[in-house]
Amino acid sequence: MKHIFVLILFASVLMVGCKSKEMAAVEEPPIVEEPVQEPEPEPEPADILVVEERFTFDRTEDKASHDENTYFVILGSFSYKANAERFMETLSAQGFSPVILLSETGFHRVSVNSYEEEIPARTRIQRIRNSYPEYHDLWLLIRKK
Repeated sequence: MKHIFVLILFASVLMVGCKSKEMAAVEEPPIVEEPVQEPEPEPEPADILVVEERFTFDRTEDKASHDENTYFVILGSFSYKANAERFMETLSAQGFSPVILLSETGFHRVSVNSYEEEIPARTRIQRIRNSYPEYHDLWLLIRKK
């Protein structure tokens, strides 16, 4: 009888031990793997407007500095020279070195850089767009010979 009692006691302890392990396993939250976030792709650069036209330099000193170049980064275009000059003052205060180009169509184009080759001009346009969002609509003027 003593053996039966020990067996019953042993069986009870085993059952209680198993239940507590089952309960503990149920109470633990399941391990959930975090989803791997893919990096967002870089935005495609916006198209760059390109205009080809003839122009003259407003000042002779600008002609001397930029006459050999073909590609001009344009930040503004104005019907009136006074407006172009005011815009030049704003750009100068921001660290640019603007020049005015008088287009064959009569507009005063405000250029901030000029280049012999197209790729550096396009690179400069992207850098300005990134650094100065207010000038997102700048464009490339190709000097027509």
